[in-house]
This record gives sequence, C-alpha cells and structure tokens, in this order.
Amino acid sequence: MAAEERQFNSSNSDEYMTFILGTMKYAVELPRIREILTYPDLITTLPGTSTWVKGLINLRGEVVPILDIRVKFGTGEVVYDENTAVIAVITDDNRMIGLVVDKVDDVQKLDNASLYPVSDMGSAIPSKYLKGFVRLEDNEMLVIMDIETVVHKNELKD
Repeated sequence: MAAEERQFNSSNSDEYMTFILGTMKYAVELPRIREILTYPDLITTLPGTSTWVKGLINLRGEVVPILDIRVKFGTGEVVYDENTAVIAVITDDNRMIGLVVDKVDDVQKLDNASLYPVSDMGSAIPSKYLKGFVRLEDNEMLVIMDIETVVHKNELKD
C-alpha cells in the first residue's frame, strides 16, 4: 500500500499546497488536502472508465478513487516515478479523491486579494477548472485549481 508522507489539518484559507503538472506550477487550498501519498502500487482498476480514472485504493478503510489529472488535461508526458504523488483531497460533499500529480512542491501562504482571473491562455487546463493565478516573487505564475470542478461527479464520465 502507498506510504503516507504528510497529513494536514489547516483551517487557514490563504495557505495552498503547490504541485507540478508538466511545466506549470498549480495550487490547491490547504484545508482541502487530507494527505499526500506516494503513487500507490495497489490500485484496483475499474473497467469501462475514463483513461484518467486510474482506479481505487483502500486508504485506512475508505475507498478512494485515484484520478490522474495529468492524463485528463494532457499536461505533458505521463511518467510514474519517485516524484509522482497522490494528493488526497476532500470535496464539499465529503468525498475523498486522490489526484495524481508529477510532483508535490511546497506550502505557500498567498494573499487572496492578489488572485487574478484566468483566461484560456497560458495553461494546459481549461479556465473552467481554475480559480485564478498569482504572480510569485520570482515572477513565476502559480495557477490556483478549482478542485470542486475538476472532481465533480459529472467530470468522471468524460
């Protein structure tokens, strides 16, 4: 089973976990994150599902779907290596879902007032799945992902 690396219990809405997909850096609100896992070896595959639905894992008694958002959004070559991670997120309706990312980066505190709207330009991910972006001190762009939209039940049918 996948090894647990970190657990998070933050309630500060301006803290974000950053992660890498392809060549871009993305972020999700820290309170949504249950934990970070190494890419699991034991995934039960589900026939007849989308290519981005990798399958299910048992995470301490809870059945958790594993979704490879790199596949869904075509963010570059999909490689499963020592950096590949699964971010277990909790949705508004209390579902736990694991999102496969190229690499988990860091926790960053961001000023929500500095969030700019996202157009369809500049990201491999369509703007409907994004909340906005911030420009970091090093002039790097950090795109804030709208996890609720990405893992909406209707999206699993794509």
